[in-house]
Amino acid sequence: MTRSRPRRAVIVGVVLVAVLAAGIGTWAIVDVTSGATSASAADAPTKARTTVTVERGDLTDSKVFAGTLGYGSATGVPGAAEGTLTWLPKPGQVLRRDDFVYAVDERGVRSMHGTVPLWRSLARGLRGTDVQQLNDNLAALGYDVAQDDTFGPRTQRGVEQWQRDRGHRVTGVLTADDVVFVDGDVRVASVDGQLGQPAAGEGGDVLHVTSTKRIVVATVSQADAERLAVGTEVAVRVNGAGAPMAGEVTDVAPDTSDEGSTKVDVSVAFESGDRKLPAAASAQVDAKGATEQDVLSVPVAALVAGAGGKYAVEVVRKDGTTKRVPVTPGFTAAGRVAVTGNVTEGDRVVVPG
Repeated sequence: MTRSRPRRAVIVGVVLVAVLAAGIGTWAIVDVTSGATSASAADAPTKARTTVTVERGDLTDSKVFAGTLGYGSATGVPGAAEGTLTWLPKPGQVLRRDDFVYAVDERGVRSMHGTVPLWRSLARGLRGTDVQQLNDNLAALGYDVAQDDTFGPRTQRGVEQWQRDRGHRVTGVLTADDVVFVDGDVRVASVDGQLGQPAAGEGGDVLHVTSTKRIVVATVSQADAERLAVGTEVAVRVNGAGAPMAGEVTDVAPDTSDEGSTKVDVSVAFESGDRKLPAAASAQVDAKGATEQDVLSVPVAALVAGAGGKYAVEVVRKDGTTKRVPVTPGFTAAGRVAVTGNVTEGDRVVVPG
């Protein structure tokens, strides 16, 4: 009797290898029994496989940061006029040049534009940045003044006429009972003062105001803040507002929401044009980083890891079969990796899936 020979079990050794390149992970199935491509993998037609083209061009690293649509940080407006608060604006109200900021004893304290607060009464003979701000505002309102930093006779006449036109007592001297300097047109974020209370409280703010322009604020790590320096051009996408918009980083400041935080708040201004933005929304800031020019690249997922930390790609032959070609990966960006080796622009490579 002939004894039948037992079947020999064939075990194909495979391993799921994590391919990590510049923080981007993917996976590939690699035959580790021989270190080479098996016949079934190398010679099988590629009809059911996903393939992509080896491309030549520039690779630019980019990173997307989560942000929030808003109006930026609020700034306090201290009460400085002498008297009792008799009128206050409402949150959301926009205050333009010469608008009432608040009122004391039924006398409006008006807005003038400037970054230096009114720290003294302005009178004839004084010079300084605050006087320059006053002259610029009077000129913008149509008064005949010299736009310099000197409070001369023309400035005095301009102040007197401004006071007369607004029903103020005409003194020729500008005080905190008349105006408050704010940084351009502002939006009321919150009202802190209360009607019936003294305007000039003990260090208290009457209002908090923000810019009137919508911005996106992203809270990032200090390491990421290096690619988001002031002046950096970025792309901004506001959820619900359509395509990305061109933006620019306008401010970088430590995050104060959590004591001891090492994060940074990055403010981004952008041009929305006539696009209607939602009242509140989440947003994304896309910041570009380094660029490698004129390189051959493939998707990171096309890399196959082999023994000894080496990599390869499966290049599709003309007859539809594939050949494993060793490559050296380099710069990684936007899901693609620069490669050098025996591959050329236009070659098709397999993306395992």
